[in-house]
Amino acid sequence: MNLLVPFYAMLASTAASSSPVAVQTADGDWSRLPSLEARGYDHLSSDYMTKLHQIASEGQCRLPGYDGNRLDMRLSFAAQYDAGGSLQRIVLPKLHCPEAEGVIGGALLDMMRGGDYRPTGKNPEGWYRGNFAFSFVAE
Repeated sequence: MNLLVPFYAMLASTAASSSPVAVQTADGDWSRLPSLEARGYDHLSSDYMTKLHQIASEGQCRLPGYDGNRLDMRLSFAAQYDAGGSLQRIVLPKLHCPEAEGVIGGALLDMMRGGDYRPTGKNPEGWYRGNFAFSFVAE
């Protein structure tokens, strides 16, 4: 696993008063993990969506779901919580694009700290699977 320290993930991490959360990328299958409770996208900033579209449209990286002026981002991720329910780690699939991985990590940090995703308590080891998805059309 590679530890990410990109700008957006650092920004989201330092903006919150919570303890630091590790944001990593890995190749893996977390489909057997119990699902996080998804409570909406109230904390997904359009700035993150715009930046990801910009990365794809400028050809910096090939992002899944990008087609011309539209980005339909869909990916699963893993999250680890401690026994007290505090977020400890987010693991994203490798996209081979550190900047995009950092933006997605920052978005997920904001969303998870804002309550858009919650553990259900179904896994005593603290690992859960979440799904991150949005559609963005550039003007």
